[in-house]
Formats: sequence, structure tokens, C-alpha cells
Amino acid sequence: MLRSMFHTGFVVKDIDRTIEFYTEVMGLKLVGRTERAGDFASKLLAFENAHIKGAFVELGDGHQLELIQYISPPVGDGHLNRNDAGASHLAFIVEGIDEFYADKSQQGLTFNSDPASLYDDTGKLLRKALYAQDPDGNWLEFVELF
Repeated sequence: MLRSMFHTGFVVKDIDRTIEFYTEVMGLKLVGRTERAGDFASKLLAFENAHIKGAFVELGDGHQLELIQYISPPVGDGHLNRNDAGASHLAFIVEGIDEFYADKSQQGLTFNSDPASLYDDTGKLLRKALYAQDPDGNWLEFVELF
């Protein structure tokens, strides 16, 4: 029986570069680093001689993002588009999405568009949202609720 969500994991090419992105650009806090090899890692990941480096970052709301760099076997290319089966994204709630968009654009985050607005049938603004990718191509969604 499922009890709760635990964390979300992204495979990354360079753990240090990606930690820097999530802490410096996105403002998350680094809460731990790991390195796994040996029998446990090989069995769990189903790769002979598996070796990974990892890190956990968070906003302090109870959900953590796990960043995983495969050392053995090495990280693959992983060029998934948003509409490819197996592609995923992590969504964040933001306040002031227009300011967030302007600020993060200046910090080098590349968005696929400016914020899109969703209205109900009466014309009431429900939300604004946009997508971007982290340095490893993982999709991020940013949503402001009204």
C-alpha cells in the first residue's frame, strides 16, 4: 500500500554543475550528497558494477529532488522532447511569474515561451505557466495560481 510521495529523481551529466544550477539559479538548498557502488547499487539499478553520485535539493516543503550522475555505466544522451513517452517534468508553484520569468531569463534559464495564461469560461484568470529545461535537459514547469 502506498503511503506518500518520497522524492523526484533526475539523471544529470555533471552533478556539481547541476547542484550549482539548482542552488544558485533556482534557489533550492542542498541537503545531502551520496555515492553508491557495490552490490546494493548494482542490484537496485540492474547494471553490473553500477556506480552513481547523487545529491538531494529542496525548497523545505517536504519534497526533495534527487540528482543522479551515473559514473558506471556512463550517462547517456537523453534527448527527450516534452511529448516523448517517458519524458517527465517537475512543476513548481511560483509567485509573480512575470517577474520570475524576467529574473531567471537574465540568469540564463531558457524558457520555451513567455508565461501562458489559462482562463475559465467567464474570463477569470486561473493560472499562468511556462516551461524551461535545466542544464541536463530535464523539463521544469513553473505555475502561478490565481
